[in-house]
Amino acid sequence: KENKLDNEIDNLPDGKESKEGLTFHPFKLIIGVVIGFFLLYEDWELLLSFAIVFFLHELGHVIVGKSFGCVIEEMQVFLLSFVSYKPKYDNDSSSWKNIKWSLGTLPLGGFTTFKTLSIESKTAWQRLLIFAGGIKFNFATFFILYFFTSYLPSGWYDICNKIMILSLIIAVLNILPIFPL
Repeated sequence: KENKLDNEIDNLPDGKESKEGLTFHPFKLIIGVVIGFFLLYEDWELLLSFAIVFFLHELGHVIVGKSFGCVIEEMQVFLLSFVSYKPKYDNDSSSWKNIKWSLGTLPLGGFTTFKTLSIESKTAWQRLLIFAGGIKFNFATFFILYFFTSYLPSGWYDICNKIMILSLIIAVLNILPIFPL
């Protein structure tokens, strides 16, 4: 199993063609902006709050996964990816440089993709901690903001309050045993 894992780490992600550098899809951006406009009714604070909450959630998966030595292929915030950045491939499996970072336009979630064998080789409790990494980051965001938002000026209070509430909602929703949560 170790040789299989080493071979998978040394090759590009799961045999997929992955363009290096910056990739931009203007058509996806236009479609996403039009749909997003109708979903959010121009509430930029809510859009920013969603972006922060989803980014922190996915970053939780990435950081916990990396701490257990997992190889991460991609982290995407929002859906309908219109821009992504894939650095030049580095043979060091622990490198953060091998992660493709993507940004989508629809504020409906995000995802983190792990190399199959790097996650399957972990024990059950390690996988549980990795999958719960996003929830842990959401709860941490909620509790930190809960205690500190009352000390913020009114302009910051509004957006931090939205982030706090969305963090709690996303954490609770991700606890539900439904696919793909």
